[in-house]
Amino acid sequence: MSSDDPFAQFTEYVTSAEQLEGITGAPLPQIIAKELSALDQMCRDFIDRSTFCLIASANPDGYLDISPRGDPEGFVHVISDQMLAIPDRPGNKRADTFHNVLKDPRVSVIFFVPGKMETLRLRGMARICADETLLGTIAIKGKAPKLALLVHVETAFAHCPKCVIRSNLWQPENWPDSSDLPNMNAMMVKHAKIDKTPDEWFEDLKQAGELDLY
Repeated sequence: MSSDDPFAQFTEYVTSAEQLEGITGAPLPQIIAKELSALDQMCRDFIDRSTFCLIASANPDGYLDISPRGDPEGFVHVISDQMLAIPDRPGNKRADTFHNVLKDPRVSVIFFVPGKMETLRLRGMARICADETLLGTIAIKGKAPKLALLVHVETAFAHCPKCVIRSNLWQPENWPDSSDLPNMNAMMVKHAKIDKTPDEWFEDLKQAGELDLY
């Protein structure tokens, strides 16, 4: 490795699939066989109960982005065994996922159900949809989203619960104390070099309607 390699501080790296499997072991055949080419009823039920998901996409340079989405259960509309619609609610208007999909339609999605240890992972192709009929079906509090991400599912599989168990994700009594961590307003003022206090910035956002959920 060259001296300007940011990874040069360490020397032992895994550089082949054979070396990797020599350390991790090979998956059981059943683990490979569980991958589906469409959603079955169990997958559909899981998505219907989900209140939170993460969408992965890539820009033309190959850099990856992961964006969260969340709403009451059933917010992701399963249209068919191979098509689902994820609503786009008011956010920061960066629309990184949408900009990426315009150039590269490949996406991955992972669904979480509060209290459920397992997760559900999907891969597929996406398009940005502005169909008013569809958007009306995923309205909340009488407000339809302006856009939805349509995902054509190509693979789906349940993911084992070990990481959720190890992280105590759903056990608030075991959560770390985060009271000393900065909130979003403090981080914005610092990172974007905004000449205001976090409270002043928060009031500006509120007045501009940037905090609206729907």
